[in-house]
Amino acid sequence: QEVTRIEEERIQVLNNMEELEQKIKDLDNQMEESIREMEVERALLDGEQDSEMALLQREKEVLEQLNEKIGGLDKTVVTDKSKVRLARLEELVSERRTQLDTCPEALAEQLQQQLARDVEALETERKRFEDLEFQQLERESGQDEEKDGQTQRLLREIADYQRSTVTRKERLLTLKKQSTQITQQAQREKDSFLKEKNNLLLMLQRVKRFHCLVLVYIFLYCREMAHLPLSQSSSCGSVIPRGLSVSPRDLETRRLLKGHSQLYMSEDRQRLVDLCNRTFSESNVFLEPFHYTDNGQAFDTLSVDSSDSMETSISACSPDNISSASTSNVAKIEEMERLLREAQADKQRLLEHREREMEVRRQALEEERRRREDLEKRLQEETSRRQKMIEREVKLREKQRAQARPLTRYLPQRKDDFDLHGHIEAAGHNPDNCYHLAITDKTCRGFLVKMGGKIKTWKKRWFVFDRNRRTLSYYADKHEAKMKGVIYFQAIEEVYYDHLKNAHKSPNQSLTFSVKTHDRVYYMVAPSPEAMRIWMDVIVTGAEGYMHFMV
Repeated sequence: QEVTRIEEERIQVLNNMEELEQKIKDLDNQMEESIREMEVERALLDGEQDSEMALLQREKEVLEQLNEKIGGLDKTVVTDKSKVRLARLEELVSERRTQLDTCPEALAEQLQQQLARDVEALETERKRFEDLEFQQLERESGQDEEKDGQTQRLLREIADYQRSTVTRKERLLTLKKQSTQITQQAQREKDSFLKEKNNLLLMLQRVKRFHCLVLVYIFLYCREMAHLPLSQSSSCGSVIPRGLSVSPRDLETRRLLKGHSQLYMSEDRQRLVDLCNRTFSESNVFLEPFHYTDNGQAFDTLSVDSSDSMETSISACSPDNISSASTSNVAKIEEMERLLREAQADKQRLLEHREREMEVRRQALEEERRRREDLEKRLQEETSRRQKMIEREVKLREKQRAQARPLTRYLPQRKDDFDLHGHIEAAGHNPDNCYHLAITDKTCRGFLVKMGGKIKTWKKRWFVFDRNRRTLSYYADKHEAKMKGVIYFQAIEEVYYDHLKNAHKSPNQSLTFSVKTHDRVYYMVAPSPEAMRIWMDVIVTGAEGYMHFMV
């Protein structure tokens, strides 16, 4: 019974070691994947931030140009040559009159005629000046009106650009905040992974130490039960070295032990020898030194606190101590039993620690479940109350309740020979000129930005609409190697544009549309308006969950 119990304990320890090593590998993979996703999200945010900064700079330049235009409208230069000529003629007429008063009578008639011609020219020029002045006033009036109109238009444009600038600045602040949150979340996840990894490494180290002690105990127990001669056990010091390798002398010892047991031992002793043989053969497989590097710290199987005591116990079997083997075996067995009890106590403490952690997690999950049930109950009560209020206040006639049948084009298509490419072209689209997607007679592929279900983050996914498989699936990239999710045609109920703007923090609200299923609503953002219209018409052909008007 003791041998069977020890053998079962050893097998359980080996299984625990494999399980812990697999958990450590899984944690490393999760940490790498989390780091990659964080880098992709940060790259997307940086690209969007650079784009917003470029648009903001361009709007600032437009604002400066508009301000310069307003300043140019205030600068008006008025030149009137007619006014100068009129003043010159008035001076000439005044001079002629002065000469007429002071000239002799012989020249008076000639000067009189010259004065008459000058007065006539003066009147003509004055009339022309008045006409020009009137036209100038009309032009100035028109220019004032035009200037007022241009000023109002420029002021409106300036106000629009200023509002757009404020919006873009707020958007930049939001992007910076999201980038900081992503970095902090990634750091928290990394710290959590490292903490869990260190705990698992510590548990693995203790389990390996326990396994080493079990092997040593089995070896000593088997030798004590078999009553081996000291001459055959002289090589036991090399049975369990640091690497736990098996030498040719060990193999010879086991062969002699097995032959001796077949002749003289009972069935129990034969089973002990078989257990020793399995122990020696399995020790080379499971007790090679394991090295895990984390922050410059190396973990070795035999570099534990109890390694000195183990080496002391094993070295007691060396040839130097053969003379006192019969008296020291009992002491060594007692020492091994003490070490085994300590290891079992450590294992029990680890199990209790894990049980406490599981209990804390279970209580947290139970609290979350109660809180969710409470919220669902309140939501149902609120829904029931509003439904009763609607039924009480609104009474629709049967004609008004009867919904009109949708157009045949916007019903799901179940024909096997249905040509998806031709259907989209017949709807007025030009899919060959839309470079954001690729469409054939049975499939449609392209990138869309999708909002997550639990964590409301937007990520770029490669969508595949396949009429042969009757699914709408999405992948991490266009290689279609890692599927992230799938939507069956039977679950799709409606496809519509998000006119109510229900999408949480959509990167582009004008290009957001929704795919409603039985379980949830998928919000997606297309790269262009044409791609959004094509995707909506494509997906609605597979909306087989919309059975209201189907025969």
